Amino acid sequence: MALITAILIAALVASLAFALSARERLWLTQLGNRVDFAAAQSTVLSAIDLARLSLRDDMRNNHVDHLLEAWTVPVPPINVEDGRVGGRIVELQGRLNLYTLQSGGKVNAAGLLALQRLLSTQSLPAAWAGKMAEAMAAQVTLWLKAQKLDAAAGRITGKLLPVASQAELGELAGLTGADIDKLAMIEPLTVLLPESTAVNVNFAPPEVLMAVTPGLSLKDAESLVSRRARAHFTSAQDFVKALPEKLRASAPATLYTVESQYFLSEAEAWYGRVYVRLQALLYRQRGRMPEIVWVRRG
Repeated sequence: MALITAILIAALVASLAFALSARERLWLTQLGNRVDFAAAQSTVLSAIDLARLSLRDDMRNNHVDHLLEAWTVPVPPINVEDGRVGGRIVELQGRLNLYTLQSGGKVNAAGLLALQRLLSTQSLPAAWAGKMAEAMAAQVTLWLKAQKLDAAAGRITGKLLPVASQAELGELAGLTGADIDKLAMIEPLTVLLPESTAVNVNFAPPEVLMAVTPGLSLKDAESLVSRRARAHFTSAQDFVKALPEKLRASAPATLYTVESQYFLSEAEAWYGRVYVRLQALLYRQRGRMPEIVWVRRG
């Protein structure tokens, strides 16, 4: 009995030691992951700040944004201390801004027509544009009321988005899940910004140029993009002069721009087993450091 008792005690001690060792290994692993996550997050936030500096310096040096600028080149993952980091800056005003579906909380006819034309390029129902425009107008109306309430309470909301994504706008418009999946076809061509913006003609694809320019055919839009590849447009007026002559009078230069204010900074980092990817919407003004409107996980 004494021998059996000793063996049982030894087995119990061994089991306890193994359990404590396993818990210690788990704790060390969790601690390592937390350290790696903190390092990765700090690195991607630093990369976003570097993007802000690049955009600020770019505005100081010139007032025309185009595809051949240095900041448009993605940075592939490069080695840093104990990890890797990469990222890119994406110009956003070359897309159709869905915020322009409304104006002051009411449906904007020009924005509605632009979305209808864009949907037609993907063979999607033009009726969706009307539903989305009404949903956007309703959300902005509520948003403007909330802005007044916040201002009365002494709070400043800043450049917040009344709708977070195109998919959310589709849901608010009453589209089905299958319809929202189809709507994703135009997602690379659209954007949701906190205010109405002109289209940067040095970045806009043919579908967007056609959408915002009534009467412009897709073939003519493709010709404009081909011409842009040889020499970028230096001003909105320069672009209007390049339009077919019959369209120039009905295409005000205010629809277009060659200087962007909104950009998306994407940064990603790998540390150990941790991968972190962040996206930040940047708002750039002359003489100021670009502001971060929002940051979200990619």
